[in-house]
Amino acid sequence: MVPKEHEEIIMKALQVYRKLFEDDTAKLQEIDMAINSLNQNKEFFSITSICKDDIFHIFEDDDQAQEIIKKMDDEDMKHLASKMGDDYCEQLFWDSLSAIFELTFSKSKEVKNNVE
Repeated sequence: MVPKEHEEIIMKALQVYRKLFEDDTAKLQEIDMAINSLNQNKEFFSITSICKDDIFHIFEDDDQAQEIIKKMDDEDMKHLASKMGDDYCEQLFWDSLSAIFELTFSKSKEVKNNVE
């Protein structure tokens, strides 16, 4: 079992390590298994998903892109979803989590405390 104080450091290191193997799906699976094993005692909640229809919608006027999208398989979609997840975590995730949590729960907690 990994001590709590080391868990975040290890997770960040694995995410950086994962980027080194973007084109090696076998290595990515190994790294993902390591990440999952660290997270096995945590409960996760999905925040979004992606499907081909999403991509079709974005490129509805681009015939070349439409043909590429039609040929994408599950591995291509997993790769795209992984890249999007990495990008989201690097750019928006933590700021959005903080802001939305504060707006949703901190203010409602203040209201609840004032009522009680």
